[in-house]
Amino acid sequence: MPRRFQRLAMTITMLMNKIIWVVVSTSSSREADKIGKEVLRERLCACYGIIPRIKSVYYWPPKSSNLEESKGPLLTLETLPRHYKAIIKLVKKLHSDKVPFIGQWKMEGVGKDFYNWVKKEAGK
Repeated sequence: MPRRFQRLAMTITMLMNKIIWVVVSTSSSREADKIGKEVLRERLCACYGIIPRIKSVYYWPPKSSNLEESKGPLLTLETLPRHYKAIIKLVKKLHSDKVPFIGQWKMEGVGKDFYNWVKKEAGK
């Protein structure tokens, strides 16, 4: 195969190998670990990580003038896009906050070996 076609094939493969990081704000490392383990047990993610935060500042209750601060860590879940809705449902069920932050970062160009591992672990 000519070199330019090899590069094109590699680029297409990298664009197809999409995973997402689901990011969840949590109130404590304990809560992050509890949620992460449950999502992992359900095979909705391949792995999870807990990232410490220095500070989060917000108004609570909403529309009040009361500023709240927390240091709750971020939970990251490495998974496939098709599991996002199921993860949201499970996180809302387990989370202590009435309005938890749940979002996603799309990771493109993931190496084939890593993508295949995530697909195998969270493929259901």
